[in-house]
Parts: sequence; structure tokens; C-alpha cells
Amino acid sequence: MAKNNSADDKRNRARENARQIAANQAKKEKTAKTILYTGIAVVVVAVLAVVGVLVFQQSKPAVSPANYVSDGITVGKDNTLVQPLKMPEGEESDLPAPTEEGAKKGAATVTVYLDFQCPGCKAFEEGNASMLRKLANEGSVVVNYKPVSFLDRMSSGNEYSTRSANLAACVVDSQPEVAMDLFDALYAQQPEEGGEGRTDEELLKVAEDAGVDTSKKLKADSEQTVKSCVTDRTFDKFVEQSSQTALDDGVEATPWVLINGKHTDKTSDSQALATEILKATGEFKG
Repeated sequence: MAKNNSADDKRNRARENARQIAANQAKKEKTAKTILYTGIAVVVVAVLAVVGVLVFQQSKPAVSPANYVSDGITVGKDNTLVQPLKMPEGEESDLPAPTEEGAKKGAATVTVYLDFQCPGCKAFEEGNASMLRKLANEGSVVVNYKPVSFLDRMSSGNEYSTRSANLAACVVDSQPEVAMDLFDALYAQQPEEGGEGRTDEELLKVAEDAGVDTSKKLKADSEQTVKSCVTDRTFDKFVEQSSQTALDDGVEATPWVLINGKHTDKTSDSQALATEILKATGEFKG
């Protein structure tokens, strides 16, 4: 009888040990699952937070540079920046009206979409800038320049089109009086397509040589100087959005020239372009 009791005790102890082992294992598995699910939840929350920030950043309106109207600048007599002949609804500008700077009542608007990486844009300026400035000085036209960034792929990852357009926005915002000097300098120092573009330091040197004070504060963001605007690429999103707007408006290439809103293909013949402009103003005699 004692032997049977001893055998029963051993079986009972074995079953109890097995039960405890199973209970401990179940507890460990529950703890592991809790840690796992908590970790997954933390990761999911973190991912959602990052996605939320990115979506919020993408949804924020781009910071617009001062002195730009409808994604561009308008130039009148003596390279003075002025308001467009017709201000777009909802936009404002502290710049003078064209008529205050000598534009005639029937003046035409010549709109030039340009990319500072574009050799054709450089050729257009070299062939037509003096003619356009002569007509602007006479009050016959105002010239609306709209920088875009279509050719980022042509600077070996340097994104020169965007970065040079950003520089232009930085300078126009803070020092509109030297805007056209900068445009001329950017064309004169245009990097070759397929090359490495220009570094921030090189872009700032181009600006300084054109008379830009790179330490001057911006109007649109008083915490920024021209230099930090370039290194921080403050107006990148503005350039991206204005370039997309240009595409949406039917711009197919650069240079893309409009006379009173109508596209012209006479961009390589200065005399023919001048004739078409004067016809638009009613001043053509021929």
C-alpha cells in the first residue's frame, strides 16, 4: 500500500510540475506577444506620424517670394520691376504700376518662360534682350519673366534649374533693383548641359559679382538672408509649384514666349519678334 501511495505521489508531483511549466510557458508567450504587439503599435504610430508630417508639408502652400506676381516678375523702363499691366485677381504687390514708370496705355506684355539651365533661353536673351529693353524704355512693352525648372535632369543630380531659380527668387525678394543684373549673370555663367551645375558657393559668387548683397534679409521671411535662402533652398517648393503651373498652362519648352498671352514662335529672329510685338501695341508702321 505504501508503494502505491509513493507512485501516486510521484505522478501527482509530475503532473503539477508539468502544469506549472505549461503555465509559465503560457505566461512567457503572453508577455512576448504583449511586447511584440506594443512594439508594432509604436512602429505604426511612428510611421503614421512621419506620413502625417510629410502629407502636412506637401499640403502647405509654398512660401512665395516678395515682388513675384503670378509666378514671375515684370520689368519696365530701365529694368525697373513693376506690377503686371493687369494684376491677377487676389494678388497684391508693393511695386509701382507700369504707367507710373512710363509704360504707355496700349503697352503689350511679353511673357518669357525661362530655365537658367536652358541654352536656348540664353540664346534668346542674347538675341533679343537689347530689343526688349529698348521697347520697354520707350514704354511700348513690359516684359514678364517666369523662371521654371524643367531641366534639373541636365545637371547630373545637382538640380541646377531649381537651385538657380531659387536663387533668383531669393534676390528678387530682397533686392529687386538688381534682379535683371542677376539674370544676365546667370546666363553668362550658365553651366553646360550634362555637367555638374554650380555649387551653392559658386551660385552665391555669381550673385555677389552681379551686385547682390548676400547678407541682406528677405522680405518674405525676415529670418533668412539671401545666403541662407540659397543654402536652405527656401523657395524650392515655390519653384516646383510654379513650374507645374506653367506645364498646366500649356508651356511645352523653354524659352516659351507669349505676346499679350498668345504664343509666338519668332524667338530666334529679333526683328520679326519686334514687328509682332509692335503689331500687338498698334504702333507698327510698315
